[in-house]
Amino acid sequence: VLVVDDEVAVAGRGEELGDHRAVGHADGAVGLGPRQEAPAQGQRRRDREHSEGNQKSEFHVASEGGAGGTMETKGSKKRRLDEGPSAANGGVVTMEDVQRLIDREQASMRHKMDALAKANAALKTQVEGLKLETEDLRRRCDVNARAVQVLKKDVKWTYSAPDIPRSHWLNQGHGDQYIAEMTKLVKLIKKFTEKLRNGTARSIKLKLEVPLAHDDILLPHWSELSDAIQIRGEGVQLSFALMNVQVNGSVKDMLSQSLMLKCHRVELIRNRFNDQDGIDFAVEVIQNNPQMNQFAFGNAIDSATFGYSMLKTLVSSPARKFVKLYLGGNHIRTNGCSILPDYIASNPPLEVLALDYNHLVDDDLRMISMALKTNDRLKELHLNRNDYTPIGTKWLEVAVRGLRPVQTASGISFLDPSFDSVFDCNHTCRIEIPASKFEELNCSSSLENKLRKLYDQFDIHLTRGDLVNELQRSVGGNLISLMPFVLQRIEAIHLRLSNYFRILFAIVSPAWSAARYARSVRKPKNVH
Repeated sequence: VLVVDDEVAVAGRGEELGDHRAVGHADGAVGLGPRQEAPAQGQRRRDREHSEGNQKSEFHVASEGGAGGTMETKGSKKRRLDEGPSAANGGVVTMEDVQRLIDREQASMRHKMDALAKANAALKTQVEGLKLETEDLRRRCDVNARAVQVLKKDVKWTYSAPDIPRSHWLNQGHGDQYIAEMTKLVKLIKKFTEKLRNGTARSIKLKLEVPLAHDDILLPHWSELSDAIQIRGEGVQLSFALMNVQVNGSVKDMLSQSLMLKCHRVELIRNRFNDQDGIDFAVEVIQNNPQMNQFAFGNAIDSATFGYSMLKTLVSSPARKFVKLYLGGNHIRTNGCSILPDYIASNPPLEVLALDYNHLVDDDLRMISMALKTNDRLKELHLNRNDYTPIGTKWLEVAVRGLRPVQTASGISFLDPSFDSVFDCNHTCRIEIPASKFEELNCSSSLENKLRKLYDQFDIHLTRGDLVNELQRSVGGNLISLMPFVLQRIEAIHLRLSNYFRILFAIVSPAWSAARYARSVRKPKNVH
């Protein structure tokens, strides 16, 4: 037994001692020396170490970050999993590392999907634009084709529709007023036909005092008018109005085709359409005249969805630039849909919107009230004879008077206006409803309307005796330092100058007294 470096080795047994082995010599002595192996065993060991060394080298190159290595190996695959903290510390790959890799891949996929969705939306917009252009070109081709047919037929045109004898109407039992109005209609049709033919007509107004029923004897006259409209050149503005005149399906088809791409203004009022004919006529006129900026339709069509569908058609296209919409008496129900207030909130060019004699409720007026806060173009909003209650009226006061809605345990209550709420409310839109409190609101320019409301606030708080407190609460800060601005605002309110000095004194006197008191408190006393 030989003790070497405090280790025990048995001679001839070859136990390892560090990097050496105990070896026996031929003379029986025991010593330390390099490990001795048979040649064959040594060659196999060197081959095995060379193979393991290559694998270790590959893994080492991969784990160095890949700066000098380009081949994908098992080591590089393991590196991708070993980028987490546990791998950095030399530990095994954990589920947290795998989850991080999954999360990273999912985030990358979401980013790619978002990019694809954005590109898809852009393509859809482009396709919709191309569809609109295609529809417009199709309409133009149809209009030109029909105009050519009319011109070929009427090389030497004369008004060929026969006169209608008075006896025809008497035999049907009509009275003098009806016959007079029907005769007036025929004369108007002939008059506008001739003006269209010689290029002097800018409008067609067939408005009668009493409702006139359709009669087939009028068909030749409607045909003459339709042909004259058809050959009218495109680009020249034309308005078309039909009131108290009933037309059947064939007349509706004639007029719908001839009015295509011709009208900037259309009025269809109390025409006693067959329900489906009325629906078709309205939709066709709207769709076939994208340049139209004024549209009026007032026909009590017995349909639960038509009125709102027509409204949706009118306001859903961003390409349309309506200035006036008269949609009274169409049984419009929104059923909680917000397309109308959304349209108002977008601040379109629309200046007049008439929705009298429909079925708007309190919640509709609430949404319209909120929408008016971001609209400074709408000048008239007509809401007579709908289904709202006094609560709906209060919501309109929020929009134009500055009432402040507050949610309470029992529901919504409304506080009086403040300077802030008055300043931020709508000063452009005049609302027409059966309530006297709206009669004098927003009747002038936006600036004058705002000044009038601010004056009313001054007057109210002056009467209550809390004007200074209310001004301090509204403008904030030191009222004395803001006094020049406040006085300038008061001077601008020139609508009722009789109380000007009373208001001025009410502000200046308490504020001046407070300032004098503050100075007296800060002033050091003379000590003698």
